[in-house]
Amino acid sequence: MSNKYKNISVISTGSWVPSDQNFLADKKGTYQVQINELVLMVSIGIHEHEKVKKQRVSISLSIQALDNLDKVDENINNVVSYEQIIKKLKNIISKGHIELLETLGEKIMDMCFEESRIMSVWMKLEKLDVFSETKSVGIELVRSKRDHLVRKSTRTNIEKIKKK
Repeated sequence: MSNKYKNISVISTGSWVPSDQNFLADKKGTYQVQINELVLMVSIGIHEHEKVKKQRVSISLSIQALDNLDKVDENINNVVSYEQIIKKLKNIISKGHIELLETLGEKIMDMCFEESRIMSVWMKLEKLDVFSETKSVGIELVRSKRDHLVRKSTRTNIEKIKKK
């Protein structure tokens, strides 16, 4: 006995399952790439003293990538490389002063989603030496590829309008 309501079927066992289970066949698995508490010296902040002296920033990322691990063939180019991510992070930081952690977060998100295999990113950015009473202060961001592309498109459109 089955009653359909929207996209959910009630099965007599009391379990709830989607009525269209074909969506599972199209979904690939994922794996996580982790970078935990990478501490870099960053020129970041809105205050004058922050503009003249770099400060310690901890960067943690959990990157969800499409699972292609059965096709890796011992080739680093076939996976999302944490080594390449760290090199690119250092490159972003080397380009000069950044006012806000949020701006740094957007730059890192842009960099991550340049890699087509990356599906989502969780990021934690922490300034480690701002207040003596705390271990750190900072932000966390979570973004899917789809959400990021929408945000990036909106940013691009706003920049075009500002230039007019």
